Amino acid sequence: MKAVRQNARRLGLHVEQLPKRGKGSHTIWVVLDGDREVGRIGLTGHAGQQSQTVTRSNEAALEGLFGKGWLNK
Repeated sequence: MKAVRQNARRLGLHVEQLPKRGKGSHTIWVVLDGDREVGRIGLTGHAGQQSQTVTRSNEAALEGLFGKGWLNK
């Protein structure tokens, strides 16, 4: 989440958690430009590391917004 917030701030955007839950224990976060949603990811709501599948999915979901390899920077 830290990387998402940093990249969003760099572009003048902000991040908010949606009040609804995703599938199972996942929470849904949106990247906003003012009131307009420009990106969306899901994070696991349990302790511990998230799976590689979730990590890759989130990286791909925001790649168009933050640029290729944004999570590794």
